[in-house]
Amino acid sequence: MHVSTLTEQLLFVTVRITTLTSDGRAGSGTGFLLAEDSPGGGTALLLVTNKHVIEGSALVTMHFLAATPAGQPALGQELAVSAEPAQFVGHPDAAVDIAMVGIGGALQSLADAGTPAFFRSIATEMCATSAVLSEFEPIEPVTFIGYPNGLFDSTSFLPIVRQGHSATALDIDYEGKPTFLIDASVFPGSSGSPVFLVPRPSAPDKRGNIVIGGAPRPPVFLGVVAAVHQRQVPVLQTSAGVGIPFVYDLLDLGIVYKAREVHALARQIIDAG
Repeated sequence: MHVSTLTEQLLFVTVRITTLTSDGRAGSGTGFLLAEDSPGGGTALLLVTNKHVIEGSALVTMHFLAATPAGQPALGQELAVSAEPAQFVGHPDAAVDIAMVGIGGALQSLADAGTPAFFRSIATEMCATSAVLSEFEPIEPVTFIGYPNGLFDSTSFLPIVRQGHSATALDIDYEGKPTFLIDASVFPGSSGSPVFLVPRPSAPDKRGNIVIGGAPRPPVFLGVVAAVHQRQVPVLQTSAGVGIPFVYDLLDLGIVYKAREVHALARQIIDAG
């Protein structure tokens, strides 16, 4: 596979995360790579996920694709980087489910050992701002990438791409929190998935203008999936209503923390050295 287009590159921003507790219980989730400018020059590379993905674990393993000598993805070849949960920095607001860890040093060590990883990262300029969102409708199609229920292509090791649309206005904070909702199939394992608005080529903007043959607009990073709304459903419908077992049914309404909170935590970590 030769990676060149903007959309192709989105397949390589995510990292499959597996966790292991001290008593041997396994878990899984999604992470993605974020590139932020460093004060002294250069770029700091961070891996972003949710707090709940790593909490309670004893070991966190991040699974990267290997790179070929030509600098392309070596599909089906994996490289693993391990970390302890204590190495991750969580958002200072306990209610904001975002955590990240510096990963640039580990990836440089792999490259120095002659086993480089192939990856792409989300740059600061891709993060949604109020000015960027003003160019789009409040409700737009969205794309999110990750490993729902731990699923991935076990032959190529590529992630699963899913789509839906924003269920609340992208430029409004839902319930007064730095979140918005997406109408999409979100499952455990999708936690930590980056969410993008991918402008369609030759599609009209919110004012009805269409550019034919122009350069494609880059994807906009909207935020990170953290959870999904659920409802209780009785297993047996009876009139008594006492002692009825319930199951939880997913509402297909995913909760996404906004890109600005991801960017803010990254700046806090980098500025603190």
